[in-house]
Amino acid sequence: MKIIHKLGHQAQKKEGEGCFLLTDKTGGFLSLGSKENITHMQGLFHLDKNWNSYKSIENIYLDKNITELENHFYKVIRRYGTSQESFHLTATALIYEVKSYVGNINIDFDFREMFNFDDKDRHYSIDKKKGMLIIHYKKHKKYLAIKGIHDFEVVDQWEKKDYSYDKIRNTKSDFYIYKAVKIRCNGSLKLFISFGESEKEAMNDAESASLNEKILKEALRLKTKNLCRRKKLSANAAINSLDSLRTIVGKGANKMEGVFAGLPWFYQFWGRDELISLKAFMIEERFDFVKKRLMAYLEAIDDNGRIPNRLPKSNLDSADGIGWLFKRLHDFLSILEEKKCLKGYFSKDDLMKIKHKLHFCIEEHMVKYMEDYIMYTELNETWMDTDVNGKDGRPGACIEIQTLFLSFFKLMKILCKHLNLIYYGYRSLEKVFAKHVKKAFFKQGNLLDRLGDNTIRPNVFIAYYVYPELLWKHEWKMVFNKALRALWHEWGGLTSIDKKNKLYKSHYTGDENSSYHRGDSWYWINNMAAICMNDLDRKKYYHFIERIFYASKKELMFSGFIGHAAEVSSAAEQKSEGCLAQAWSAATYIELADKLKQL
Repeated sequence: MKIIHKLGHQAQKKEGEGCFLLTDKTGGFLSLGSKENITHMQGLFHLDKNWNSYKSIENIYLDKNITELENHFYKVIRRYGTSQESFHLTATALIYEVKSYVGNINIDFDFREMFNFDDKDRHYSIDKKKGMLIIHYKKHKKYLAIKGIHDFEVVDQWEKKDYSYDKIRNTKSDFYIYKAVKIRCNGSLKLFISFGESEKEAMNDAESASLNEKILKEALRLKTKNLCRRKKLSANAAINSLDSLRTIVGKGANKMEGVFAGLPWFYQFWGRDELISLKAFMIEERFDFVKKRLMAYLEAIDDNGRIPNRLPKSNLDSADGIGWLFKRLHDFLSILEEKKCLKGYFSKDDLMKIKHKLHFCIEEHMVKYMEDYIMYTELNETWMDTDVNGKDGRPGACIEIQTLFLSFFKLMKILCKHLNLIYYGYRSLEKVFAKHVKKAFFKQGNLLDRLGDNTIRPNVFIAYYVYPELLWKHEWKMVFNKALRALWHEWGGLTSIDKKNKLYKSHYTGDENSSYHRGDSWYWINNMAAICMNDLDRKKYYHFIERIFYASKKELMFSGFIGHAAEVSSAAEQKSEGCLAQAWSAATYIELADKLKQL
């Protein structure tokens, strides 16, 4: 099958296998594969009022073999020789068109919440009302309306599916889906498909999409044109991918806007993921959105001086989210100052508010999490937030937590400058803390990942990224050299643990988690490591930088969900694994491309 990306006059083509993903920017998405889906988390999904991702359509396909998958960023075309389908996903409805085809269009259903596997009492009713096909799923009182059908046949059969990617991930892979209808097409056909909590809602949306088809399509096209203005097609793909995860949830007073951590299953706002991703929005000069999200997280600081791990809330706590908030505030103020527009976005009252919050967090961290000038965290509180049998969740003193805390003072310095306040006292604290951290963690050319633990991990690159002042340049080179010897794979990725460590897993183990932070290569960390090496000594680390960049580019364009950046790869060989459209993977690719002048 050919995979093709087209955007204006830009195009790239390559043989391969892949799936596509479109989002409606309100929590809904459509993902389909090359006829068969690879996971039960593909199909047409909608975010319900309880923040659950609810599936309606399992698959739509023709009775032919797909030959090409063409991504236009705002729409997707699947070709079957001379026949073709096109998909436009809007917040109102899915607009589905077929051209140059005589035969049946198959639509299969699988109404359920993404992680609800209850197969009892699954009954569908299929009716035709006012020229629309109405599918009612009685168990959950959900409705799907399809406008544009002239001739159809009810199939009414159940079929067992065994999803290949779910099997690899060691999660539930066998499901029964409902083969509902075959729709007759005599040349061309256009369907408007809408989902609702009531029959009236579904029908009204399908009708509205039909009446406003041209406006809806043009809005998608223009938005993509205005968003994707870079010279490199891969950069535009990453920008589009990241923006597709920017989501508005709820309405009225409950309306909230943020960036989903990833799709299909990270459909929440994860603090550290979103904050790390905000640097890409700064590069794209989406300053209003950046300020809105940073100030929202500032307001979310709790009595312990931390921010929530995610929204909706989870049981995990986050030790590093607050550090990324202050790191990104420092980045943002610096960029605005450089562009001479700081006063247009932050008043003195805004800056004073940030300073008060920052001062509070410094004090709370010193009282609640510090011992002998070193910061400590509990099990699973860092970004490496999984363990195996209660072990290796990185409790204790972790290097990136130290440097994220030290970066608090860099923000304080810039705030004091713009507020005409004295920084002297904070400078003294910063020097004392930095001295103790270096003494405790820097041993014989190695920067410890965790006190009392000689395990080599890629977190040293995070440490450099947020606080390069910790070591001298020649010392950082020793650290990087040791890390690369232990973690590097020649395809262009870093493992998440030393390849010689007994916990190391060479291949992705999926939902079982034993490889997640013990081998799997994370695209966001790879990109960040390349950013750091480029900053420290581009000539010395040229080979590693280039391999990482091109590995990330290859995955983004022609693997997994095409045009989207996956979460992880197996360490031993490059693949698209984990969540297949991950925000911080796309965001750090944009940041790396910017550093390499590849935007």
